[in-house]
Amino acid sequence: MTNENVLGYIRQAFELKKQNCYKQAIEMLYKALEIECDNVEILFQLGELYYLLKNYSRSVQYLEKVVSKNPEHVDALKLLKSIYLDEGNIEKAYECAKKFNDAVKNDESLSGLISIMGKLGRFDEIKIIEEQTDLSIDVLYSIAKVYYDADDLVKAKCFLEKAYEMDSCNEEVLTLLGKIYFDENEIDKSREIFSKFSANTSNPEALNFQGLYALEDMKFVDAIKFFSRACNAVKTNARYFYNLGNAYFYNGWFEEAVNAYLNAVRLAQDNLDYRYSLAYLYFEMKKFDKAQGEVDYILSIDSKHPQTVVLSALLKLHNKDYLGARNILEDNLRRGVDDDFTLTSLARVYVELGLCDKAEETLKKIISRNPGSLNYVSQLAEVYIKENKAKDALELVDEILKDNENYILAYALGARAAYEQNDFDKVKEFAQEAISLDMNYSQGYYYLALVRAKEEDFEEAIECMKRAIMYDVNNPKYYAEMSNIYKESGDIKNALEYIKEAENISGATEYKIRCSELAALNRKNKNL
Repeated sequence: MTNENVLGYIRQAFELKKQNCYKQAIEMLYKALEIECDNVEILFQLGELYYLLKNYSRSVQYLEKVVSKNPEHVDALKLLKSIYLDEGNIEKAYECAKKFNDAVKNDESLSGLISIMGKLGRFDEIKIIEEQTDLSIDVLYSIAKVYYDADDLVKAKCFLEKAYEMDSCNEEVLTLLGKIYFDENEIDKSREIFSKFSANTSNPEALNFQGLYALEDMKFVDAIKFFSRACNAVKTNARYFYNLGNAYFYNGWFEEAVNAYLNAVRLAQDNLDYRYSLAYLYFEMKKFDKAQGEVDYILSIDSKHPQTVVLSALLKLHNKDYLGARNILEDNLRRGVDDDFTLTSLARVYVELGLCDKAEETLKKIISRNPGSLNYVSQLAEVYIKENKAKDALELVDEILKDNENYILAYALGARAAYEQNDFDKVKEFAQEAISLDMNYSQGYYYLALVRAKEEDFEEAIECMKRAIMYDVNNPKYYAEMSNIYKESGDIKNALEYIKEAENISGATEYKIRCSELAALNRKNKNL
């Protein structure tokens, strides 16, 4: 019979434990242990309290004493298993899990044992369990998870589908099965699985995949909502933040995308692909110094990171180091890297070097292997315009619009090509079609302004160019053209103000020269 004093100490220890006063509880138990040094429950309570204090070595000492005295003490075995797993001592965790399962024999204990078997590669033992005919959903899921972690998706899917037949609403089963379908590019099946989750689900993986499907459907705002909820649910998952960054990027919310990518990089600092996405975003935002910083870091870790190598060439292109950019990209080709990003970037370099025939040849190669890509056909049309082949460019524009009459870039290209041919009616037609698709489309107003200026309707030209600038405030070309319109209308003062804006944004020598000329002309007018 337990001594009354011992019971008193134990009761006090339990009260102190309830109040999270773990050290004081331990002191009470030590007093009890002085009286009954072999009391298994006192030893277990000490082990648990040290575990709560995160003093795992002391916890293990007491828990092992418990198990030595009572090999089937399930609470001690369960806690020991957790500690050994946390410490990475998988063999000892396996021993505890096996004893725990032998003592308890329930689905939870068997599932835990299977998980540890998988970590140790004990697949022969798992196969013995597989042969049982009455496996529960939880056990089937545990077997599937082991095979999934071992990259055996076929077996994982087999066991998940069995579990799915038993219960088509089990979230763990649905989530992993949906992920496998996604990984194996069975997108329709994956969509069907994740559609079973309600729109208000709190399951972060389900939210993540719902976001991915919204992205695929180009429903960017919906994607942002799904990924944001996934990030709020699990603030340590870098992949969720990365996907959120992508959704912001595609929706044109660049500052928000930067913050999401930075979170992804912070959580997964070794993931160079996340850093590359951040670098490319900086490049698109014209924050070239920041883009260069990220590129330099990535290449210091992996000098041949494919996308970053191309981005480094584009940064050289921006800095007008055309030969340096060309050498990097052609070296990529020599190394057998001829992906679309490399080739399209090389085509841009060839255009800047005046090698339009090479640009044309490069783009035709890309189009031949991406026959449905209107974007690449549009790039070829741009090269034709550069080569003064406006007629060929217009033929491509017609082809694009036959495939997709809502492809707004084609209307801009058509307006540009028609302008080169002095077909101003055609320019207006293309520009107005573009504006009808998007009232905020700056290029539509830009080409309307050019035509109005040619027609000497300067008042209307100025109004159209103001709209172009309003919808693309950082485009120096628009300010420069506005300066031309004011100059042609005889308003030198405003012409000077707008060329100053172009020069401030771009810093291009051409704008500096025009700024000086207009400043001189403005002074001359003042002296008249």
